Amino acid sequence: MDFVFDRTAEGRVIKNLTVVDDATHEAVAIVPDRAIDGLSLTRILDHLAIQRDLPSAIRTDN
Repeated sequence: MDFVFDRTAEGRVIKNLTVVDDATHEAVAIVPDRAIDGLSLTRILDHLAIQRDLPSAIRTDN
């Protein structure tokens, strides 16, 4: 799981949460938003946990 930042043509920041399964290289989730705070992150991960089995480990960048 990692955050990727980009800018629109108008210069506004877009934050993308990317979640990838290391075993299958499947993009489990790509969530774009202007801002993703801790509460939003936990809601996204809780939603993924309902849809899929929980992983044995989560690896993040930094």
